[in-house]
Amino acid sequence: MAIKFSPREITIIILSAVLYAVAIATTASIPTPWGVGHFRPGVVVPAFFAVVYGPWIAGLGAALGSFLGSFILTAVGTGLGPIASLVSGSPGNFVGFYLLGWVVSKYRSWRAFILGSLASIFVGNLVAASGVMIWLTFFVPTWASWPLDVKLAAILGLTLFWTVTMQPFVVSVVPILMKAVTPIFSKSAKSTALSWKKLSDILYPSLLVAVILGVLFTWVAFTPLGDLLFAKVVRPEFTFWVKALFLITAFVMIIFGFTASMLIGRTKNQRNRL
Repeated sequence: MAIKFSPREITIIILSAVLYAVAIATTASIPTPWGVGHFRPGVVVPAFFAVVYGPWIAGLGAALGSFLGSFILTAVGTGLGPIASLVSGSPGNFVGFYLLGWVVSKYRSWRAFILGSLASIFVGNLVAASGVMIWLTFFVPTWASWPLDVKLAAILGLTLFWTVTMQPFVVSVVPILMKAVTPIFSKSAKSTALSWKKLSDILYPSLLVAVILGVLFTWVAFTPLGDLLFAKVVRPEFTFWVKALFLITAFVMIIFGFTASMLIGRTKNQRNRL
């Protein structure tokens, strides 16, 4: 069945793409420890559109924005180029933010947003990292010679690095944006409110994500398999700090869970008094 978009929806997709491309370019000078890919806190843009406008607008905007961003990265001398983006960044961003938009649209709750953001960011980054490895295997001889286990480890390493650097921005910034635009978008978009029955609907999912990240930290920091993930980093001295990101993101999730619960609980109490 064909998907049709109204002129307004097409405009929103283009707006999302342009904003995301600019956000990508803003932090383009910060590469991953593997020398490919970039630090992208700008994922808050497609994540916001996923919550407000749903899966198709978010997925297409993210894919197009990643593709447009690749032109900017090429112009400043970083990135793999627009063609490589078609097999890595664009499909990865589409899958990740389509999935986030689908989950939040279906369940429309804080629990869905918190757990769905981790799952969708991980899946999208896994698609992107796999595309990066496929591209480099075919077009960069030094990467092509890597053993299969090292390639698979690098894919997972990239996936986890991107996930732990994106997750804290998504869960902390997107709710603020949702709150800020509620008066503006209330008539033209999906409701920007996320439902909850009790405060534990926010706190417990946040703590669960923190536990998952803590387990991952233990794995990458204290096991030989974890070390394999970083076997091909460009700057080995950064490995410790990359591993520490898992703990940092876990603490962000804990802080977010308690802070959001308290703020929303306080708002509820104030409304009850009125």
